[in-house]
Amino acid sequence: MARSIGRRLVLRSGLLTAGVLAGIAVAKPATGSVSVTMREGRKAVPANRAVPPVVRSAQELIDRGIPFPEPPRAATALPITSNGTTYEMAQQLTWLDRDHFAVGRWDGSMSVFRFTDSDVSGPLINEAVASPAFQGVRMLAALPGQSFASSNDDRSIALWVAGKKGWADLRSTGTFDYNPALGVATGARGTPHGLVVGHTTGHLSIWKHTPWDRRLRFVRAVDVRNPRPVNPWGLHDIHSIAAAAGTGSLSRVVAGSEDGYVSIVEVPSGRILSQAVFNPRAQRGINSLSVSGDSLLVANCSVGPQDHNLWYYSIDPGTWQITLVDKANLIVDATRPQAFNFAVTWGAYAGGPCWFASTEEGALWMGTADTGLGVLGYQAVTSPLGSTLGYATAPGRLVMVAYDLYEYTTGG
Repeated sequence: MARSIGRRLVLRSGLLTAGVLAGIAVAKPATGSVSVTMREGRKAVPANRAVPPVVRSAQELIDRGIPFPEPPRAATALPITSNGTTYEMAQQLTWLDRDHFAVGRWDGSMSVFRFTDSDVSGPLINEAVASPAFQGVRMLAALPGQSFASSNDDRSIALWVAGKKGWADLRSTGTFDYNPALGVATGARGTPHGLVVGHTTGHLSIWKHTPWDRRLRFVRAVDVRNPRPVNPWGLHDIHSIAAAAGTGSLSRVVAGSEDGYVSIVEVPSGRILSQAVFNPRAQRGINSLSVSGDSLLVANCSVGPQDHNLWYYSIDPGTWQITLVDKANLIVDATRPQAFNFAVTWGAYAGGPCWFASTEEGALWMGTADTGLGVLGYQAVTSPLGSTLGYATAPGRLVMVAYDLYEYTTGG
């Protein structure tokens, strides 16, 4: 695998060390709860909102008495008090065109980058994006007309457009309101027939996008909640939405929820075509999914040695039902009680179609999928807690972002 893809690293400053992250992820405070707070500006966010899902998942296992490997301990107890942790890790990534992509982070920042041949390159533009109270930038979606949408707060979405000088001249055209009962936007996908947004409450909202007047107009909301969530917290956040096959007048999307549902929905009608729990025995929900033709990949967090964190399904375009083809557990250290698969995407390399996945061990995995899943291997790339991924075709370009930004040419 190391010879199949070329790699470039784009560095960010002010990064947390791997040791600090390991301590956050597995150390149990004396109170028995996660004692971390994300601070943005002068605001402190409650820990139940600020903690990344991988940390929340680890804490639930610790509270059940399941041991994790001990993190490195400092040689000396320093006479200082911790006031919280700012998570700068990437949360969302979307390609804007074949050369540019946007990254949203937990600290509320958003950057637009140009895929570059330079070994070290900063972003074209940085923006401070609301909302500090809701875990920073939780949604990004590319749209026609050199524009994209981002999450804003619990009742609005922001729309951005490229100016006369391109993406380096990024401008906001305003925010567009919706009923706050839907919750914060946590995932989205632009389609030829509208923008589809997933929310914390397990609802999808469908919007009409009109590039000529640079506006979003709310069309309808669709309830796709699983009444029996697979996760122990009763969460319904829809983190990932992918485009499925469409026709001239309709689009279809596949939505993956924290409650375990895979929902296929027609756009713009909002008609639910099918719903299924990706794994009836799952203990954690869906973090990411990717569709290529009638093939679907689902990423989740596996718990215990018998669980899996990558699932491969086929989609029947006649009934829109999904059928399990294969599954795998992407884990380096098999003694770990959980293996969090943060992101998955279809791609291509010199050998043909493939997939990429990033896991909480800082590993980038690569494999193939035909009659089953083939795992080609992994590279140790970055610090723990996981990374978001984005793949663009023609030519094959893969971006992996955690704290640092890694660019790969895949040969696809």
